[in-house]
Formats: sequence, C-alpha cells, structure tokens
Amino acid sequence: MPRYRIADSYELPDDDLDEETYEGAFHRRRRRSPTGALLALGVLIAVGIGAASAFTVIERQERDAFCLACHTAQHRAYVERAQSAIAGALAPDLSSYHYQSIHGAGGELRCIDCHRGNGGTRHRVETLILSAELTALWLAGRDDQRLEKTAITTTVTNGITRTVAQTTLGLRRPHLTNEGCVTCHQAQLLIAGAANHMHNTLPAAYEVWKRGAPLTAPKDEPDPQAIIAMGLVRYETTVQCANCHQAHRSSDAARFLDLQGVVKPACEQCHRETGQGPAEVEVTIAEE
Repeated sequence: MPRYRIADSYELPDDDLDEETYEGAFHRRRRRSPTGALLALGVLIAVGIGAASAFTVIERQERDAFCLACHTAQHRAYVERAQSAIAGALAPDLSSYHYQSIHGAGGELRCIDCHRGNGGTRHRVETLILSAELTALWLAGRDDQRLEKTAITTTVTNGITRTVAQTTLGLRRPHLTNEGCVTCHQAQLLIAGAANHMHNTLPAAYEVWKRGAPLTAPKDEPDPQAIIAMGLVRYETTVQCANCHQAHRSSDAARFLDLQGVVKPACEQCHRETGQGPAEVEVTIAEE
C-alpha cells in the first residue's frame, strides 16, 4: 500500500516538528519508551515494601520479646528487672515498679507503651524513625550503653546519698515518653489547686485540659466548683515528667523520687523558665 504524507497549506510555524505519517486510514503513532512505566512500577513496589515493613515492625513492637531480640545488654537488664518485680522481687526502679503494680492488678504493660507517645500516627512514625536512628548508632558502635540513665550528680542507695558523675537523661525524643506518661496519668495532672502545681502547671496538663479533659478538685476542697472554675494557665517550660520521674534509674528513695538530686533542680529550673516561684525551693513529700 502506498504511503501518503498529509500536508496542510495553512500549517502553523511549528507544525513541521510534529509531522506524523499515515498509512491508509490508520494513523501510525511513535512508540513510547517503557522506561517511565517501569520507573513508576519500581516506585510503587518500593513504597509497598516500605509500608509492609513498617507495619510489621509496628506490630512486633507490641511484644517485649521483639525489643529484646535486637536491643542491647542495658535494655535486657530493664526487662529482667521488670520480670523479677512481677515475680515478687522488690522493684529497683520506677519502670519495673510500673510492671509490678499493673500486672499485679491484672493489667498489661509493654516497653512500647512508654516509648510510642500517644499512639497516634505521627508519634508512631516518629517512633519508627527513632528506632532506625538507634539501630544505626548501634551498628556504628555509638549507642548509649549506660544502664543508669540519669541527669543528676547525686543518688540514694541503701539510704546513703552519694555523688555520681554528671550524665544525661538519655532520651532522644523526650516528648514521646512524656506523652506516654500523660496517657496513663492524665487524672493526676488535672487535679486543680496549688498543692498539685508541680503537675497541673506543666504544658502537657494545659494541652489535655484545652482538648476537653475535665479538671477535678482535690480531696477535702471546701469549694470544689470555685477551684475548678479557675481553670489552668499555660506556662512555658522545658520541664517534663521525666525530669522528676526517671524510669530506668535504680533507687530506694520513696516513690523513686530523689528529692534533692533530681526533683529540687527540676523545680528550680521550672521556676526560672516560667518566672514564677522562688529561685530556691525546699522539697518534701507530704504524708498521706
């Protein structure tokens, strides 16, 4: 069959760049390269594998055995402390005390419950990123191998206060742990009144109150409605739950609170940052 070229005497200036041939009534189009389609397919496969891997890790993080499978000696020590406490031994730190009390009441507690924030999508993504960072540090031999992760210069052991080297809390994403605390201890944060100011003036307490969680009056408050009606004020401070309540630090202090070495500096830091309260404080635990 003869080949014809159809030309238009009224072509636009660039028409000759897109000339296409016709054979009879059929328009012969140029073949497109499959590179783009293959690239798109590769991207979809990579995204699918990544999503499947992420969901697998998230599901397995719900089990302490998964954490133990790849974590280091200090993490295994924390779980051993918790298991011993559940079995009836004296809990040496706040973390194992939580395991002991919650399991003793018929509940369940897992490592991830304190390390995934509020469990929402954003915090779970942050947890996955943090896991990847810690894995990279471990592979590079730069992971934090300290068993006692504190930010103090003194500690109490067997009733004796002794000096220890200055360290850090070891929390790379402290807000995730803070949200974990808030999830379980929201009621304590939202007890109104000055007697609970160390909790209800924290930014986290203000945020949950603004989201609709109700304030409650302290016990024996003569005018509970009035104190609740006062509401909360937002104060800007970097102090969070872990500044006073250090989960992976062994201590025989009452309620695992080192009042002079940990709580007192945290109180004074909060006062400096908010411009409220005395520069120096005396910290005691009220008798119940």
